[in-house]
Amino acid sequence: MKLIVIMIDGLAADTLARWRSRLPHLSALAEKGLLVERLTPDLPATSLPGRSSIVTGVDATRHGIYGNVIWDGERFRYANPDDVRVDTLPHRAMAAGCDVAVVGYGMIRPEDASIFHHAWWANEMLQRARDEAPIPADESWLRTSRHQDKSGRLAALALSGLPAAVPDAYAGDQAHYFLSELTGDQIMLQWSTGLALSEAPPDLIITEILTPDSVQHRAGFESPFALWSLSYADALLGTLISQLREGGCLGQYALAVLSDHGHGPIERALYADALLPDRHLSCEGGFLYVAVESEREARQLAERLAPHGVERLLGDHLPAEVRGSVATFVAPPRCSFERRPETEGVSGAPRYPSNHGFRPGSPQDERFAVIAVPGRGPQRVARADSLQIAPTLAALLELSLAPYPASPLL
Repeated sequence: MKLIVIMIDGLAADTLARWRSRLPHLSALAEKGLLVERLTPDLPATSLPGRSSIVTGVDATRHGIYGNVIWDGERFRYANPDDVRVDTLPHRAMAAGCDVAVVGYGMIRPEDASIFHHAWWANEMLQRARDEAPIPADESWLRTSRHQDKSGRLAALALSGLPAAVPDAYAGDQAHYFLSELTGDQIMLQWSTGLALSEAPPDLIITEILTPDSVQHRAGFESPFALWSLSYADALLGTLISQLREGGCLGQYALAVLSDHGHGPIERALYADALLPDRHLSCEGGFLYVAVESEREARQLAERLAPHGVERLLGDHLPAEVRGSVATFVAPPRCSFERRPETEGVSGAPRYPSNHGFRPGSPQDERFAVIAVPGRGPQRVARADSLQIAPTLAALLELSLAPYPASPLL
């Protein structure tokens, strides 16, 4: 069985349940296949940990991606594909002889695919490092963005009339960036569809749609713009499905559509650098990481943060070797951590009125999964562990399940 995996960034389980009418194509797919209504979140429920668990089937204690930004002993820096410590699904599929296309999915190395194009937002990781925080541009992300696909198959799609490249998101102002985002997501789905319809369709195609996450961050949870972004993602999915159907290829592919994390409203931002000045720290939504040198120091920080409703976590979600050097804190409900803008005080209106990465057990962080397999009837699972996704996808590709601690859903 061939497989297409589409990750929709930031689509929460509750949002899907409430707004199925805005997502007709995804809803129709859910009616025909396996619907996991609630998929457990990673800790923290942020983008790069979520992407990593989807393709590894293990948690951050093993794959090593415990935040969008991780501690390297000197500074917090953006995590990158080379930081993933275990084999990913594309790597394992390639090793088993599969033809693999990674089309814009983050946290995959170029060498782990027959056809590879970096995530269009990879340049954002580098640009944010230059512009917003004193974190040097990461060579690993540069490597993915410089990678030239040598298969010739993306170039062949361009000759057929599809886009030849993704616009540079940083060539203009914010309006240009947003248009580049919309275009980037659409191009990734166009390329994925074109590859599936080609004379040599890949065994595995994995891609993603980012727009819903960024629009929710900026416009607010379930705002009119946020709901529009969900419909936009659904329209991209619907176009892929209809073109596969028209091309006679829909029966050749299982379709897996899922999200990396959820979203929820934020009422107040805690300014981490104002609460803890002159500290090495990283804001991960409702999570805060602070570099420490001892347990005593971590306890002292916890005492300073407690009056603001901040609680300390033990940190057992972290890889063992960083637990003594990184302290983990969580914000109160409906609050997140941010760096202080040009204002006074230690808290205020949030820059992002919708966010994720809340304290453990928060339903807002929970996501969903829909997996439609030709020849299989509908199935509904109320709740599943996120670690079950990778073995489920591996089983569809007939790969060994030995590396996975969890059981497949199918």
